[in-house]
Amino acid sequence: MQRRYDRQIIIQRKTLTQSSSGEPIETWADMAYKCFAFVAPTKGAEKFADPEKVASQETTFTIRFHEIASASRPLAPGDRIIYPVDGIAANTQSPAWYLVYDIISADEVGRQVDLSIKTLRRADVTTT
Repeated sequence: MQRRYDRQIIIQRKTLTQSSSGEPIETWADMAYKCFAFVAPTKGAEKFADPEKVASQETTFTIRFHEIASASRPLAPGDRIIYPVDGIAANTQSPAWYLVYDIISADEVGRQVDLSIKTLRRADVTTT
């Protein structure tokens, strides 16, 4: 199957900085800004999480392996993807929640050819 890398995504990592008073502040830094990806829902992946019975949706994003700098690899749980990215500025801290996909795992496809990134997001979040 030929993949079409025709969707833009932003990959971010949480970083800790300090305020002038020394208080830790969580911020998000872009690891890849508007890189092209192939987006596909993970088959048979919609499920409910107990105990709150919240629906979740798994989506797989596939990007070229070298879109992520070697110093930033591997991607890990705690990193996130923002999709779609229309109107999203670099290093956005608080995008709308329905745009945020939490990374579950990232697997190399082939020999440093592609990176398959499994993500999870709440499916009950409205788009308005």
